[in-house]
Amino acid sequence: MKIQTKITLTYVMIAVLIVTALGIFTSLWMESYFKDRMVSELSRQSDLVLYILQEDSTRNFTQVDGLVKQVGGLEHLRITLIDGKGNVLADSEVPLQEIDEIKNHLDRPEVQEAKRTGIGHNIRHSATVDRDFLYVAKEVRKPQVNSLFEYLNYIRLSAPYEQVQRQIDQIRSIIIVTGFGVLLAIIFVSILVSRWITYPMAKIAGGVERIRAGNLDARLAVKSNDEIGLTAKAINELVDKLKADIVQLKKLEQVRSQFLGNVSHELRTPIFSAQGYLETLQDGAINDTTVNRSFIEKAQDNLNRLRSLLEDLINISQIESGEMKMSFRIFNINEFLESAFKEFKSFAVNRNVTLRLRLDTKAEDEVFGDHERLRQVLNNLLSNAINYNKPGGEVVLSSERIAGGIQISVKDTGLGIPPEHISRIFERFYRVDSDRSRALGGTGLGLAIVKHIIEAHRSRIDVESKVGEGSTFSFVLKSG
Repeated sequence: MKIQTKITLTYVMIAVLIVTALGIFTSLWMESYFKDRMVSELSRQSDLVLYILQEDSTRNFTQVDGLVKQVGGLEHLRITLIDGKGNVLADSEVPLQEIDEIKNHLDRPEVQEAKRTGIGHNIRHSATVDRDFLYVAKEVRKPQVNSLFEYLNYIRLSAPYEQVQRQIDQIRSIIIVTGFGVLLAIIFVSILVSRWITYPMAKIAGGVERIRAGNLDARLAVKSNDEIGLTAKAINELVDKLKADIVQLKKLEQVRSQFLGNVSHELRTPIFSAQGYLETLQDGAINDTTVNRSFIEKAQDNLNRLRSLLEDLINISQIESGEMKMSFRIFNINEFLESAFKEFKSFAVNRNVTLRLRLDTKAEDEVFGDHERLRQVLNNLLSNAINYNKPGGEVVLSSERIAGGIQISVKDTGLGIPPEHISRIFERFYRVDSDRSRALGGTGLGLAIVKHIIEAHRSRIDVESKVGEGSTFSFVLKSG
């Protein structure tokens, strides 16, 4: 069932219940109102009749009966006089000679109520005259002694109830017609309201269907700040995020493909080289003393390169997958830099490069970080600065205190990096000079690892470089 139909049916059911309840309430209230008004009028007239009858206390039964019939005819009322035992003394609708045949009226509801409270009323069908009547009985207090009224205890007036019933029926008819008209109006309005409510929902459903079919450029119109507008806005935002995720997935897929291609290429080169040297040795060169040792060393170099590549692949895989656990602690920055300086000093000398250490930090200065991972960062930066330097060049490892921590820098006087390459040097397997990098045993992953480790320390690696003058790599660590 459609939402529009549900809303319409709900409005109609509520309208039917309200109109029916109002109709019943109004009908009952009008009936009660007319009945109470008629009771009040008959009570007032009973006082008037009693006053007329008591004007002359010397009248006999025949005269009183005649007067009752006369007054009843003038007022269009049925008047009944009843004694304390319930016997009828006179009745405007019954001949005097038949009075004795009338049943005792003491058990009549209106008489019993008048006996208890002074006045009573009841609506019922009169078998005597075969009509519905409203009976109002009133107790006559302090009757006169030595007169006819000595025996009179109750005066009862009754009037046909058909007129009141006709008025009530007319009002009920008006209520029914009015209620039916109101119901039709409510049905019409509910249809309009349900359409007004469900139209934007139908538009949303249509838009979602287009999105589901693959049209991610489809947009839902947001024309209000209500729940429907917020729903449309949320769907639009969800589609935007989905598009972004798809773009990211495509980018990741492209990166994955490039990564697998790069890995395959990088692995294939040292493997094939080592395999070539070993096969040459196996084919007889092992006995050639002029080349056997050289071939074994070259095979060993390629295997070392392969080992370094695998280690770097494992490291970057662990970093990017979040599996690499960092062990942060406080350590002395000067001791840390001095240790790295000593380790690379001889390496720099072998490359005809001067390695210098400049410490502008105090002996007691400490930083907070992962000692081993930061050592890996320095190893990559120092080896790159030395390998890509000029003969007779210089590398300076330095530290200085700045606002927010301690800055560590590796500055070289090497070849420098062209501006168009700087934004990409931290990508995996990206090389400014591929041939020289491979010749020096570089894996193409060093700077990518550096970037990830520094970012894990809530910092960043900065690069300044000029072609032909050299480069400076720096990062900041929090003080301990």
